[in-house]
Amino acid sequence: MRQRERLTEYAAAHTQHMQKALMKMNLQLHHVVSDVTGATGMRIIRAIVAGARDPKVLAAFRDVRCKSSMDTIKAALVGNDREEHPFDLTQTLEPYDFYKAQIEACDRRLEAALGALTIKADDDLAPLPKARIKGKQHNAPSLDARAALYGVLGTDLTQIHSLGPPLALKVVAECGTDLRAWKSAKHFRYR
Repeated sequence: MRQRERLTEYAAAHTQHMQKALMKMNLQLHHVVSDVTGATGMRIIRAIVAGARDPKVLAAFRDVRCKSSMDTIKAALVGNDREEHPFDLTQTLEPYDFYKAQIEACDRRLEAALGALTIKADDDLAPLPKARIKGKQHNAPSLDARAALYGVLGTDLTQIHSLGPPLALKVVAECGTDLRAWKSAKHFRYR
């Protein structure tokens, strides 16, 4: 988990570098998409790296879930076309992709480690409670940590306020699977 967190921080730094390279090109992508590493942003960035410069062509990479219109995106993608700027963008995209691949490798390793933990007997467990938080957190592991932890612990830690699957996974990684040492959340907090 610590390694994954470190890799996520490295990828985030390269995301900032990509945003800086886009700003040098006077491409205001960050104003029209909520996340430049989302579907629309990455399609546009990859198209720029591949050589596309026409704002109309770039705007066509808009994902259907993007709230900005094609015209708004097209207006934000009119910028400078200097040779060195796409090179900068390429130089920052490559390490970003590398760290994302490393994060995926960590996720596979986490999944294997979770699978190796002792699973409680299915007949002893009640069905998994309804998820308190809908949707997936942006940098959450690609595995279903909530269900896996429920099978190991016999309780759903994500039912605790502000404890999502990634943080629950961290708690188990740092404290182990026997959480009986803490009688309540208050004891856990102040121990």
